[in-house]
Order: sequence, then structure tokens, then C-alpha cells
Amino acid sequence: MKFSILQETLWECLQKAVGVVPSRSSTPILENLLFELDKSSLRITGTDLEVWVTAETEPDTIESQGAVTLPARVITEMIRALPNIPIHFEMDETHKVKISTERGLYQISGISKENFPELPSLSSGKKFEVDNGKLSRMFTKTIFAVSPDELRPALMGIFVQIFPQEFRMVATDGHRLSKIVDTGFKTEASPVEMIIPPKAVQLALKNLGSEGKTQMTVEEKKMVCFQFNRTRLYTRLVEGQYPDYERVIPKDNTIQMVVNKTELMATVKRVALFSNTFTHQVRFVLQPNLLTVCSEDLEVGGEAKEELVAQYQAEPMEIGYNAYYILDILKQIDTEDAIFYLKNATSAALIAPAEQLPNESFEMLLMPIKLSQ
Repeated sequence: MKFSILQETLWECLQKAVGVVPSRSSTPILENLLFELDKSSLRITGTDLEVWVTAETEPDTIESQGAVTLPARVITEMIRALPNIPIHFEMDETHKVKISTERGLYQISGISKENFPELPSLSSGKKFEVDNGKLSRMFTKTIFAVSPDELRPALMGIFVQIFPQEFRMVATDGHRLSKIVDTGFKTEASPVEMIIPPKAVQLALKNLGSEGKTQMTVEEKKMVCFQFNRTRLYTRLVEGQYPDYERVIPKDNTIQMVVNKTELMATVKRVALFSNTFTHQVRFVLQPNLLTVCSEDLEVGGEAKEELVAQYQAEPMEIGYNAYYILDILKQIDTEDAIFYLKNATSAALIAPAEQLPNESFEMLLMPIKLSQ
């Protein structure tokens, strides 16, 4: 294997693949990146056996083809530290790789690719095409609500449902839920359901641009592949049955409170500083045209209270929420105002933007917490 490539070109390709490589593994080969060179392109692959990322680029010159695995940390840090100059790679028969520039010479001992895990094959999977901007938005609007609880593995991922005329994503950790639906989606393939792990979603977000389309190939209940231009991401799907989330989304929350999102976020951040360090509870006191946000920490004797103008015309109500959950949800609101759809102090609230985007339905659910007396 012998080729030359510009540092900037190689670094861009490395960044896409290295994120999946584990820092430590009981299988040493997984700490390496696979370099494969054919007559026209260089392909770099990383995996942790749950997720694979393979990225392609074109070297400036190719003198001989070949393949080798190189330590991911060493090769990545070295290439990042170089200026944007031509880099020359040459591998000998013992898989030792000589890397040279106009001023330096470096040698890395590689390992044969024979023990490196092969890319999965999804030749028989169902195929879909999704706009990059829409896929990125839907991932972003749901990943924050994914559960970290290993005792409930089915919740440790984003639940994706693909129908002929609808594309849905849902995530919940039992305390909050986020659901976003693209009603402008169209496909001729039969419906599919899958749970995508958050690591794969985060890697996908790094590769998704705002333009173009992503090709998805799904082998139901096993694996999905995302094709972003010259990068492919494969991931195993989370096993288990996702709960019937529609049952917990209230249908009779008829009381509305409309409040400025930015002002409410700033208020909650300040008031939360005086909340209990374990519950992070803030109290929403609702009165006609007024929202009071307050908190107290009895252990240290601290308390805070702020008032906000809000559009609210129902009976007075007091509700307790986790401050950090409120902030996570408000971050997802893109409009100036947020709408809270309420029933009573002990029922889940539905929170949505003041205006929905065309062909989209986006709502979030937040469970209250018992008010401390």
C-alpha cells in the first residue's frame, strides 16, 4: 500500500470514522482503524461491534493498493497535529507503515486486516430515502429524552416508525417524552419499526448536512444502515418491545398557558440555583395572566421567586417540575412562545411550539413531581 494525500483531506475522513472506536477494548483490534486502498479511493472504517462507520476519500496519488489496521489514537492525534501539507504513506510486507512529510518521518506498526470485523451485509433490507435536514431535526428533537436506565433497555434508544405516508420518532425516559412526526414523508415500502441506540444517532448527527438525502436500509429488528454521501453508518438495533407511548399522551389537556420561551428559560435557570440539590424542584404557580416560578432548599435555607407574564385564564394552579427537565424541553422549542397544555397539578403536561412547521407535528410530555410542603 502506497499513496499520498493532503492532511486536510485525510483529517476530514478520519474524524468521521474515529468517533466509534472504543478507547479501551478487550478485543485490541477494535482500538484500530482499518485503512483500505483500492485503485481509486481510500476507505477508513471503525467499529465497536455495535456500530460501524466507514468513510471514503480520494488520495492525490495511488501507487499500490492494500489494507492495514492502525492504532486509532496514534494515527488520529498525529494527523491532527500536522499542518495542511502532503502526507505520504507506504506499508511494507510486515504491515509497518512509514508516514513521511517534507520535514518528518514517522513509523507505525499496523496489524493485518484479517481479524478486523467485516462490515454487515444488508442486501435484503428495506430501503428508504429521507431529507438530511428533516432527519437531523427529528434526531435532535428526540435524543435528549432517551433513557439511560439499563433496567429498561427498550427505552435506551429512539423509537422510529416508518409508514407509507408518515415518519415518526419518539423517545422517553418515563419522566418526559418527545414525539415528532413528518406527515410529508412518502414511501412505497411496507411499514417498519426500530429502536436506534443514541451512540449511532450522535454519530449520524455529525455526518448529516442540511442538504441532500440520506439512504436508509433496514433489516428489521437487527440493523440499519445510513448512507450519507461517501460515509456509511451501520448500527445494531436495540432489542425489545417499545411501550405503547400513545397511551400516556393525554388527550384531554384543555387548559393552556402561553409563555415566552426565552424569558421562562432564564427564570428557571436562576430560580433552580436555590432548589433542592436532589429533586431540582421548581414550583409553577399559575394565576390569570401571571406565572410565578419559585423554589426553596430547606436544608440550606435558600429560596427564590420570580414572576412572568403569561397567557393563562383558568383557575389558579400549582405544579412542581424538575428544573433540568423543563430546560431540556424548552431548548427544543424553536418559536418565541411555548404552549403548555395542562389538566391539573398531578397530570402530565404537553408542551409544544406556538406554531408547527408545515407537514410536522411536534410535542413533548413532562410529568410533574410531588410538591414539597
